[in-house]
Amino acid sequence: MMRRWLVVVVLVLGLPAICPAQVKLVRQLKENSESLVETSVKVQQSLKIAGMNQQTGSENRRLVRAKSGKRDDLGRLRIEEKIEEFEAHIEAPTGKYDFDSKSPDAAGTSALEQVRPLHKALLQQPVTMVYDKDDSVSGVEFDQQFLNNLTPEVQVLVKDQFNTDNLKRAARQAGDRLPMGLVQKGSTWERTETTNLGAGQQLSLTAKYTYEGTVEREGKPLDRITYVIEQVGFALDPNSPLPLKLKGSDLKPEKSGGEILFDQKSGQIAEETQKIALKGTIDFEIQNMPLPSELELTMEFKTTRK
Repeated sequence: MMRRWLVVVVLVLGLPAICPAQVKLVRQLKENSESLVETSVKVQQSLKIAGMNQQTGSENRRLVRAKSGKRDDLGRLRIEEKIEEFEAHIEAPTGKYDFDSKSPDAAGTSALEQVRPLHKALLQQPVTMVYDKDDSVSGVEFDQQFLNNLTPEVQVLVKDQFNTDNLKRAARQAGDRLPMGLVQKGSTWERTETTNLGAGQQLSLTAKYTYEGTVEREGKPLDRITYVIEQVGFALDPNSPLPLKLKGSDLKPEKSGGEILFDQKSGQIAEETQKIALKGTIDFEIQNMPLPSELELTMEFKTTRK
C-alpha cells in the first residue's frame, strides 16, 4: 500500500506543507514488573492422504504470569514466564482428550492420554527469557529434563518445540512484528515467521502489516496494526523421525486477517487477534512411493495482556 501524504498547496500565505504525524512503536521491558497474558488457540485440520480424509481439531487456553527482575551489570534482564492456568481439548481419529490444570489427573481412555504427562509437566516448568541491554532476546533458560519422562512417541513429536534455539527464535519473531522505524497511517512492512510443528515440520507465513493509526479501547489510546498472510511455506527436515519425505508443497492462504493493538505507555502489545485459513497440496513420499495429500487448515488465535 502506498504511503498517503497530505500535501497543502500554498498560494498566498506561504504556509509549509503538512505531513501526517509519525510515530515509533518501541517495546519496553521494565524491571521488577509483573503481568498476566491470556492466550487462546483453535485449530481445525482436514488432511486427505491417499484418498482417506482425517479430521482433527484442538482448542487450548493458557494464562501465563511473567515476572521480571533487575538488570545485571551488563544490562541483561531476565523475565520468568510460568503457566498458571491451562485447558486443552483435542479431537482426532484416535479419540478425544481433555486437560484442565484445575484437575490435571482427570484422565480419559483414548490413546491421546499419552500427552497428559507433558501438560502436567509444563505447569511445573517455568521458562526464563533473557534480554540484552537493547531488549533483544539473547537466551532462553528452560529445564528440559522432563522430556525424559515422556513416552518415546511423544518425545519425537515435541522435543523440537522445546529446543531452546527454537524458543529463542519464536520470541525474536514475536518482537520483530513491530515496524523498525517511524511509521504513519498507511505505512506497510513485511515479516516472515516460521513455526516449528514438531518432528521436523515447519510452517512459514509471510505477512503484510499496515499501520492504521490510533484507536481508543476502554479509555486507552492504542496503536492499531492490521495484517494479512500473503505467502505460505511448508518444510520437512530430511532427518525428521517421520517415515516420510517431502517432495513439494503448494499451500495458499484462502482467507486471513489479524489485528495488533499496541500500548505505547506500557510498551507492550495489549491485544492481538488472528484468523487464517490455508488450503493446498503437500506431496510426500514413503519408501520411494508417492503419497499426495490435500490440506485444509484453519487457525484462530487471540492474546490479551491483563
